Amino acid sequence: MKTSHRIQYKKKGLGVAFDVGTTTIAAAAVNMSDGSVVKAASLPNPQAEWGADVLSRIQVVRDSPGRLRELAASAAGAMNALMRELAPGGVTEIAAAGNPVMEHILLNIPLDALSRPPYRPSFKKGRTLCASEIGLETDALLYVFPLIGGFVGGDAVAAALALGLAGKECVLAVDIGTNSEIMLAIEGAIYAASAAAGPAFEGGEIRFGMTARKGAIRGVRFDGDRVTLDVIGPPPAKGICGSGLIDAVAGLVKAGVIDSTGRIKDRSEVTTNLSARIREEKGGNSFVLYRGASGEVSLCQEDIRALQTAKSAMKAGITLLLKKAGVEAGSIKKVFVAGAFGSSLKKDGLTAIGLFDPRWEVEAVGDAALDGAVLALASDEKRKEAEGLAEAAKYVSLSGSARFQDEFMRGMNF
Repeated sequence: MKTSHRIQYKKKGLGVAFDVGTTTIAAAAVNMSDGSVVKAASLPNPQAEWGADVLSRIQVVRDSPGRLRELAASAAGAMNALMRELAPGGVTEIAAAGNPVMEHILLNIPLDALSRPPYRPSFKKGRTLCASEIGLETDALLYVFPLIGGFVGGDAVAAALALGLAGKECVLAVDIGTNSEIMLAIEGAIYAASAAAGPAFEGGEIRFGMTARKGAIRGVRFDGDRVTLDVIGPPPAKGICGSGLIDAVAGLVKAGVIDSTGRIKDRSEVTTNLSARIREEKGGNSFVLYRGASGEVSLCQEDIRALQTAKSAMKAGITLLLKKAGVEAGSIKKVFVAGAFGSSLKKDGLTAIGLFDPRWEVEAVGDAALDGAVLALASDEKRKEAEGLAEAAKYVSLSGSARFQDEFMRGMNF
């Protein structure tokens, strides 16, 4: 992340910034005197034990309110581990950004307001408190980012801060993931919405799905009948992560193995040698990507449906946000794809599955939420800017919207 020379840094010591994600907690140690990142690291969010997405965790707490403290303690434990790794000598200050559910859990605030209509958070302004109050192993001050709405949180604010969205025109910023957040900058305003896409984009609820670690297929290329896999680390392949899933489905659609409705065709319907990789099964066919001595990795019909659902939810969110702002899709000048996962995605794949308009310029910007947390950690000026962004943003609620359901059904096909 590049920081502006105009930012005034008046702090000292080492601070730690956090992006508390539903799937991953990312952290960066920051030199407070100049805002530079010294070291970064991440850990899986241990709250996954209670559910892969925010809706599952809300339900767990609704069923057993006492679980809230357990979820909060698990996140604090991961954050403590990251601080011990990144700043063993101690920290002077901490900043944390996350979606509304993650921030409520972190602060041990009941989730009742987020569990029922109109899904309003219990707080919106940023909060500053002693980090030890939430179980962190330090008495340093902790700044928790402000929220925009029920399902658009501090991570979106932090990303908007890092990307300078307030000063951009006709630009989309999307964080593709379990809780996909979408922001549109137009005529000095920022519109924001969130689409509950589910975990498929990140390899969740996929038969051979896994996170982007050793053994994961992260890319797939089709060249006629030949299938080339990009596997993290040395082979063999053990599973497939989100970027590989999108690549594979996009390639299979282009190759005519998957039809526009998302159905994996029967062998007799495919005229190329790729038909030999199709396994006809009850309830839908599957396509074998890898087969070796250690086993195989394949995509089944349910995997394709899971990706269609995730894609369609996000596309519906983008469409309704554009309509709310009165903007035509062709007017969008650029799309920033945020998040560590987004950095591995290719425009061709996102266009082929029908998520993005082929006219859009797409730029992967990495973990923009963490970048924004770094800015606000080291600069009080940037912290005030974040508060102003959150207060001015126009929140568009998609939950329970009949128009969202219509767009969702319309966007299911490839």
